[in-house]
Amino acid sequence: RRQIISTPISDTPAQLYVLTGFLYVTGGYVYQMIYDCEYGDNITDMVFLVKNIFNQKINTLYDSRVGKYVGFGEYGMTNAAHYNSQKWKMDERKVEVETLCRYNARLFRRSTLDRKVPPVVKVHETKPADYGKRSMLECSVMGFFPQEVRLSWLRDGVEVTTDVSSTDVLANGDWSFQLHSYLEFTPRRGERVSCRVEHSSLRESLEVDWGKGLHPIYFCVQLG
Repeated sequence: RRQIISTPISDTPAQLYVLTGFLYVTGGYVYQMIYDCEYGDNITDMVFLVKNIFNQKINTLYDSRVGKYVGFGEYGMTNAAHYNSQKWKMDERKVEVETLCRYNARLFRRSTLDRKVPPVVKVHETKPADYGKRSMLECSVMGFFPQEVRLSWLRDGVEVTTDVSSTDVLANGDWSFQLHSYLEFTPRRGERVSCRVEHSSLRESLEVDWGKGLHPIYFCVQLG
């Protein structure tokens, strides 16, 4: 049976793997050929590995950093010498660093790591607020990507630095994030209380006002 696999297997910022391979199963024996592209934040530092594996034991390994195959065991060393003697195969491996690894890495980054999704922002009371009485507001920032975001509270345009608490940025499990911040305060008549959100998907910072006596306010602004 032949199975083609093409999938990212890690999304850590320091290193990402794009894995493509073939799997052959017959008569209780398993042969795998795995194309492994490894890179960090800069895809120019690409490492391309080709692994031939028989019954879970590596037979030969091509490493773009040394530009040749290395064999393991007597049979593997024989195969490696044969592969290294084939100029067309070695030329093909050099080209695949660009056509297989960097090409797919760019596609993956555009659809995942480099995409930008603006936040949906909601400001509401956690309990009824009356003028002159202690109350608490919650600002929920939801569904944004990438993870980096800054949230602050303003009272009449002045940033508040006390009586503020926030959750960590939480992963939703679908390549989006959420953050919740709380302001404990005593409402004053006529004042403007706002939640300000700064995110790379927004042209400018987004300020959402608390509207006393109104329903919760939702905002979502996206780049055109």
